[in-house]
Amino acid sequence: MPVNNAFREIAIEKAVKQTVLIDSLLEESPILAGMPMEPSTHGLSNVFEKITSVKGAGMVDFDAPLGSLDATTELEQRDLSIIGGEMFVGEDKAKKFGGASTYFDKKLPVILKNTGQQIEQAIIYNNLRAFAIEEGKAESVGGSGNVNYSILAVTWTKGEITGLYDPEGFGNGKVFDMTPINGGNLYKDTASGILGYGMRIKSYMGVQLANKRYISSLVNIDLDSATPKIPTEKMMDNLLLNCRANSSTVIYMHPRVLTELYDYKAARLQMSVGDRNVDRVIAYWNGTPIVTSYNFLNALEPKVTL
Repeated sequence: MPVNNAFREIAIEKAVKQTVLIDSLLEESPILAGMPMEPSTHGLSNVFEKITSVKGAGMVDFDAPLGSLDATTELEQRDLSIIGGEMFVGEDKAKKFGGASTYFDKKLPVILKNTGQQIEQAIIYNNLRAFAIEEGKAESVGGSGNVNYSILAVTWTKGEITGLYDPEGFGNGKVFDMTPINGGNLYKDTASGILGYGMRIKSYMGVQLANKRYISSLVNIDLDSATPKIPTEKMMDNLLLNCRANSSTVIYMHPRVLTELYDYKAARLQMSVGDRNVDRVIAYWNGTPIVTSYNFLNALEPKVTL
């Protein structure tokens, strides 16, 4: 990945004892794993200064009066989101597994894998894509139904477009705070009325989106209609221009969308009689890496009206 301080790196560095949990969380969530992270300024919220207008210095003649300089800013705040839930196991089942702790340890990997997928889908649709659409940084490819896809291009930028974590949580060596309910003692579950044991899992994370210049999107990509709406090469080029692409930029899409872009390489592919392998795969667009994720909706996005 072209970005530093990715979630996986920060999580493993800060929470050495939870490496196995981190691997489970990120197993099928490549966008979350590679998202750069910064500590929040105030625990569960991040306060930052947003520049709204700037008047900089200009060139003047000798002995000419100097112009005025000014920068207008606003203080804004982004709250982190809670990630967590509760697990419960009945007294008898816990005994069969050798205790409640053993039971929870066995169930956590599959739970965290699904948790990572849900977090990543929320980052895609509730944060990155929603921000691009709201700020007028999305271009329609032309799909009109409810079976569409999207492509995102994000230039991760320190202090402006970045993930956020609570340093008080990570600083204690835990990505997830795991606390036994009722002190780990037997209690009656109100939902089932069964006696057993519980575990509460909680963490805090957020996404700061403070500068629309560094994000862009292609929406309404329809691959299944009689006349498919597929991004043109020009659209892909503009996608990068519109997010001021640099070495910190990443393109995100569903794997099926990427297979459609293979045709742009195939049209230029030259083979000889002795070649036995047709390699149409692309992993970059104009030098910008492409990351695919199955956490994009698969032909289920409704049409976006811009």
